[in-house]
Amino acid sequence: MSQYIEIKTLANIYPYQAKKIISKGTVKAILTTGTISPAAQTLFDQSGIIWVEKIPETRFMKSKAQDVELEN
Repeated sequence: MSQYIEIKTLANIYPYQAKKIISKGTVKAILTTGTISPAAQTLFDQSGIIWVEKIPETRFMKSKAQDVELEN
């Protein structure tokens, strides 16, 4: 099963959204232009999912989108 990085432009990620992401079982990291609530951060940490919040949208606009396979 391939793992991938999921990018979100939601204003905030709360536990409900975090649980949906975790349940996919294939997400290795989550990047968001918004914030991740402390409870959602804890869920990601417990699931071994790397997370980064508050990334400026301009960081995504300057590069071409690519599918990248992550190694375990």
